[in-house]
Amino acid sequence: MSKRLFLKKFLFNNRETGSIMPSSKTLANKMVKKKYIENSNVIIELWAWWWIFTKYIFEYSENKLDEKKIFIIEKDKDFYELLLLKFPQYSDCIYNIDVLDLDKLLIENNIKHIDLVISWLPFKSLPKEIYDFLMIDLFKKYFTKNTLFVQFSYFKNFINDLSQVFENINISKCLFNIPSAYVFECNLLKNEKK
Repeated sequence: MSKRLFLKKFLFNNRETGSIMPSSKTLANKMVKKKYIENSNVIIELWAWWWIFTKYIFEYSENKLDEKKIFIIEKDKDFYELLLLKFPQYSDCIYNIDVLDLDKLLIENNIKHIDLVISWLPFKSLPKEIYDFLMIDLFKKYFTKNTLFVQFSYFKNFINDLSQVFENINISKCLFNIPSAYVFECNLLKNEKK
């Protein structure tokens, strides 16, 4: 059911889906590392779509869920409902909102800073306003020097965009994904005190 839904979404709106295939388990393991989840109290996943990343976020948080604030953001109504079916016990962590409404959500939940953002937003095909909102407005408001932003892209040159925003960027390649992907681990916003 969910794979058919993913393909349908790609066929009708590939600009937002960004891929014809859901992400692989190998890519999920590179994106969602246990040590990052365990060391983070405020965690955001941007565009959960296919639940493979979400699964590990909840799995690695399970013993300390009462100490963490987790925000799984999914704009698409069909995928949001799929997430609720897959993780009914975590329904209060899953939100059907646009990324542009994230600031409002964080304010409503009295969040002052973010520890970890895991994203698979397809920045290369999304409107520039979303990139600018996140990188210029939201991140500068909520990121500290210890905040980690983990993003994957099918384009290695995405590092050029990220390097305009972050001082430190580690890049690794995931061959076992269709198509192969690059994982960017970024921290320390430019002009942020070290």
